[in-house]
Amino acid sequence: MSVLKYPAPGLRKKSVPVEKIGEDVFKLVESMVETMIVEDGIGLAANQVGSEYQIFVMNTTRGDEAPQPLVFINPVVLQQEGEIIDEEGCLSFPDLYLKIPRPESVQVHAKSLYNEDFVLELTGLLARAVMHEMDHLNGVLIIDHASAVEKEKIEKYLEESKKGMEVNRSI
Repeated sequence: MSVLKYPAPGLRKKSVPVEKIGEDVFKLVESMVETMIVEDGIGLAANQVGSEYQIFVMNTTRGDEAPQPLVFINPVVLQQEGEIIDEEGCLSFPDLYLKIPRPESVQVHAKSLYNEDFVLELTGLLARAVMHEMDHLNGVLIIDHASAVEKEKIEKYLEESKKGMEVNRSI
């Protein structure tokens, strides 16, 4: 699978709930986990790979540790507390990092791949990742959270990306 890059229209689409967890969902999740790991991402939402489902996957380990992916199907944030502004990146915006405000802790409810309900309370980087992926499922991107100071950085990034695409088309 390849990750959609901005400005792909699918990134702005609001996802739809998964009605039935069947073989198609299993295959999608397996491919998403593999893609997230290959791309060295912390999380990946289904709409980033062209699916309309309310699904995201997250890797709860970093560095040299063996990946331990979590699957969130039809997730809902139940509670959020605090706020931390920290640098954040996105697989759909390679090499763009912005300072984004996110909750310090979140409580999220979702279904597992085996249709079991679960609730997780997460803090720090994992809370940030959950909110980032929840945004994706709603068609919201990191550039939508950027402060006025970061807008100039985004404009420069988008201009350089556009030039790169034009060079690739002419080759």
